[in-house]
Amino acid sequence: MSRRREVLLGAGWATALSGIGLGSLLGGAGAAAAAPADATAPKPVATTGGKGGPQPWLKRAFQLYNGPDGQSAIRQVDLPGPQELDSQWLLRRPAERVTMGMMGADFMMDFHVANQPNILIPLFGTLVVKLKDGSTHSFVHGDILFAEDCNGIGHMSGAGPDGCFSVSVQLPKTEHCLDPKREPTAILAGRGKPKY
Repeated sequence: MSRRREVLLGAGWATALSGIGLGSLLGGAGAAAAAPADATAPKPVATTGGKGGPQPWLKRAFQLYNGPDGQSAIRQVDLPGPQELDSQWLLRRPAERVTMGMMGADFMMDFHVANQPNILIPLFGTLVVKLKDGSTHSFVHGDILFAEDCNGIGHMSGAGPDGCFSVSVQLPKTEHCLDPKREPTAILAGRGKPKY
């Protein structure tokens, strides 16, 4: 990587870009050397379809929703294996707005609801969600959180000790968001029109 790119991006950016498959933007041997192999990292399961292979940017998917008692709850969504193509439909949603934001180290917002459903994608650092039941959930690069707990007391959210930089894709209100007694949205929509 050229000295100018290294100064502009910093070593962390080079590693992050390589980690999400954009290392070629850095050019040269620096791109390949930017992301060391981690034998303990979970294996990605999402595929591009066709002849594409596993994608390193999607390792886990979660859903934040209103449970039957009205309280916010989080569940992990099983992603299809590499031979199944439905994981690509997780991202096929009509978006109303896309925002990028960052939170400083250990920042935490008080209880709040999702004003409308969001797909939260942490790019750097750790996104932290705390629920009323006292549980704490951490999300990092490779995770996607579909938040649709639009009612009740909601959840707390913030950043871990290294802060957080994330993308939020804001979606139209779901049936569950409009009426929490309805089932949470099936976020793996399958082929065709999203079940939304």
